[in-house]
Amino acid sequence: MEKKLAIKLRKFGRICPITGYKEEAIKVGASVVVETDRGVEFGQILSFPKGFPKNVSGDVRLKKVLRYATDEDLRIAETLDSMEDEATTFAMSKVKEHELPIKIINSEYIFDLKRVIFYYKLEDKKKKAPNLKEFARDVASKLKARADMKEINPRDEARIFGGLGPCGRNLCCASWLGKPKHVTVKMVKSLGLSISPTKTSGVCGRLMCCFSYEDKKDSEKKDK
Repeated sequence: MEKKLAIKLRKFGRICPITGYKEEAIKVGASVVVETDRGVEFGQILSFPKGFPKNVSGDVRLKKVLRYATDEDLRIAETLDSMEDEATTFAMSKVKEHELPIKIINSEYIFDLKRVIFYYKLEDKKKKAPNLKEFARDVASKLKARADMKEINPRDEARIFGGLGPCGRNLCCASWLGKPKHVTVKMVKSLGLSISPTKTSGVCGRLMCCFSYEDKKDSEKKDK
């Protein structure tokens, strides 16, 4: 199988395939600055001998590779984690000030520092989602960057923070699984298991994705 090349973006392990390049013509493993549909971003060139992994990004589209990272680019990249920590803390304080029923989960600076994305979840999903325009403007004026708000669900939160599953391995959604599996109560019960928050739910509080594989294996055995 021909090796595939991709850019792994700086945050959350997003993988963006690149085409039209030969591996011997570029520096695999090198840090690069790229343009995506979100703006200018930072990443690393990776080679996949067995084809692209399943966590190829679906929410970010790569437009082009702008350049190999310069010393200045690397310096900026090293500061982004601390900038995001500060932005998250500041946003949390503003949530209290605006008395909003949301919880800030994480933040992500786009590499050119013109935009920061805040990932949040509603404290009570039964209530109507609040208007966050005034909040975003308030935060943006302080950070001097456009502030975008993105609501996430429990599975997204688990993917962002990562962790270990009951199997002792890194969470599938945080390490390689691009899209969470659709798991139903019927699938779990067909395996002879009873629904239990401590035994059948993942760290996200939802039914574990791995039950979809077990259900598939069980179905294949019955078909033989």
